[in-house]
Amino acid sequence: MNNQEQLDDLIIDNLKIYQRQDQFRFSFDAIALVHFCRFNHRHRYIDLGTGTGVLPLIGTSLGAGHITGVEINDVVAQMAERSVTYNHKSDVVSIIHGDYRTMNYHQFGSKPFDGVLVNPPYFDHRKGEMPDDNNLCLALHDRCTTIEDVCNSASRLIKNKGHLWMVYSAPRLLELVNALTVTGFAVKRLRMVHGMLYKPAKIVLLEAIKGGAQGLTVEPPLIVYSQSNVYTEEVSRWYERK
Repeated sequence: MNNQEQLDDLIIDNLKIYQRQDQFRFSFDAIALVHFCRFNHRHRYIDLGTGTGVLPLIGTSLGAGHITGVEINDVVAQMAERSVTYNHKSDVVSIIHGDYRTMNYHQFGSKPFDGVLVNPPYFDHRKGEMPDDNNLCLALHDRCTTIEDVCNSASRLIKNKGHLWMVYSAPRLLELVNALTVTGFAVKRLRMVHGMLYKPAKIVLLEAIKGGAQGLTVEPPLIVYSQSNVYTEEVSRWYERK
């Protein structure tokens, strides 16, 4: 084990995950996204930019039949593979080291996936300072992977009427909806995420269907904290699942 690596407790279904201090680490965005998804135990899913594999690990505990995680960073992909083995999930989770921007479903079998999960880089590289570390730039900023890249990749990988679930920057919601529409997705569900009740939303959870009919449900907002450092009842319930 690298001296910067540690085995962190996800506090959900007794899952643990390998992470490193010098690499991208998952955030609350991923936890909110995986609980926004509606999984089917008969379906196959793909997670684009899986990082250390947090979405496949938790997603298969929440009802997904099988999730393939794709990660471009070899160091992080290796940690994800070891996390899958550690949690005895090799039968329901696969980790692939590669660039999802160049992939299509034929690389994974004869049929496209039923759904896509993605927590893409959503910080605008044209605004603010960029991290010095290239791996953090890849994970966080859209200089290398645009939202159009993400939508096009999702479209190639899933079946018609397949579901796409994404977490994105709330201030950039219009850019996301435009990119999805151009790619042939219909936005079906939307949920804003607020740190506290009277704070503006920083992120948004979105479900879209490839080739779906128009018709949007805007769900009640997700409030993360009831007071400083105290989760709301809804978020607390996520961590009570055993």
